[in-house]
Parts: sequence; C-alpha cells; structure tokens
Amino acid sequence: MIKTSYPYSSEMTTKAISAMKKDSYFLMPNIYSKNFCEKIKNDIDQVTSGRGVEINFGGTETRIWSAQKRFSGVKRFFDDGNQFISSVLKQDLVAGTILAIKNNPLPEEDKKNKLGRWHADSWRSQEKLFLFLSDTTENSGPLEFIPNTHKFFFRLQKALEPGFFFNHCSMLKKGSIRAYSSISDSKIEPLFDKGYRSKPVLVKAGTVLLIDTAKLIHRARPCSKDGRYALTAYYKTAQGYHDYDV
Repeated sequence: MIKTSYPYSSEMTTKAISAMKKDSYFLMPNIYSKNFCEKIKNDIDQVTSGRGVEINFGGTETRIWSAQKRFSGVKRFFDDGNQFISSVLKQDLVAGTILAIKNNPLPEEDKKNKLGRWHADSWRSQEKLFLFLSDTTENSGPLEFIPNTHKFFFRLQKALEPGFFFNHCSMLKKGSIRAYSSISDSKIEPLFDKGYRSKPVLVKAGTVLLIDTAKLIHRARPCSKDGRYALTAYYKTAQGYHDYDV
C-alpha cells in the first residue's frame, strides 16, 4: 500500500532553508516509494498526444504539462510540494504547473540535439521541485548543474560578458529581446577549464531535489541509454504558464 502521509520532516525543512541560502539546491532521498513512482511512470506511458503534450528531440522526449490535473500521484506530489516549499521560503506558494517528462535515448548520430542544452531559467529566482521517478545514471540523461554559478559576483561578471546571459547588441534594438536562457557550449567549456565542475544528479527513484534553476546553470544531459522519468513543479511562474484544462 502506498503511504499518503506528508513526507517532509521538520528537520528536512530546516536543512533545506540553510542549503538554499548557501548552495541554491537541496537533495532529499527516499521521499516517495518505488511503487508510487512506478504508478506515475505507467500513467505517463499512457499519454502520447493531446492538449498540453509536447514531443521533442526527434520523438525521444515526451513532455506532459499540467500533470497534476491528470494523475492522482502527481496531484499528491503537487500538494506535498506546495506545503514544503512554502515552509522553506516562508511564503505561501502554489506550483503554476507540474511537468511530467519521459526521455528515451537519442540516436548516436543525432549531434544537433546533444548540443546547446546549458541554460539558466531567469535572472530572478525560480525555485523548482524535481521528483525522479526512475534511477538516474551517467547515461540516462540526468539533470546536471554547475555548483557555485549562483554566486553574486559570478552572475554579475557573466551578465557583463557579451553573449553569456545576454546579447547586449540585440537588447539595444527596439523590439528585439533575447530570452535570458540558453548558454552556448563554447561559453561553458572555459568554466570547466577554470575549475568549475558539473554535478549530475545521480539518484534512486523517489528522490526529490529542490533547486533554484535561475541561479544555477543547468541542463538535461543528452540521454544515451536506459531513459528517465521525472516530475518538475514550477514555482513563481507567470500566470497561466503551461496551465492547461485537461
């Protein structure tokens, strides 16, 4: 039987508050059971098209938005997450949407979809909760991020560097706005040469990650084997962001 009690302890909340202030992320293993995760995976497998469903990367990725309106297990994650993140950030928050995602391996020859994945979600804070529904490995396309890229002086320096976060020339043109998001691989490689290291989130199913994806540069690593399933709760979104009546 799947337990339905609130899964986050007061000790976790206290540790999360400290970790978010210091590192902008906090990992919590064994929050949900394997059976709970398997049920949601089976639900995801039944949805291949329709309102709020996207197919990307040559058919290897399925994105299902507003998943909390479709699946009972996701609704539980939604309710639990709202309570937890409200306690951590000390403000009443409700996720704008829950994304359910399934990734299958990319073909070896597909070079295009393996590049250009590094990004930051916004200039302002954007907290998200991830629930990993399957075990993640180096080859399963895990979420990975670059620790310490949330620090103020790093962000300030890179905000002034042309083409890193912003295209300054385009921003001067009326009506021309480059979204603050994608960061080219050519801008990321020098960070590794300077000692920065990426951190792939290699965890067991049922692990939850709280992370500020605006502060930390991150990507979904290209999936080469096994595949992965995950849920993402989006907080502090614009009204109506990927919110579908289904």
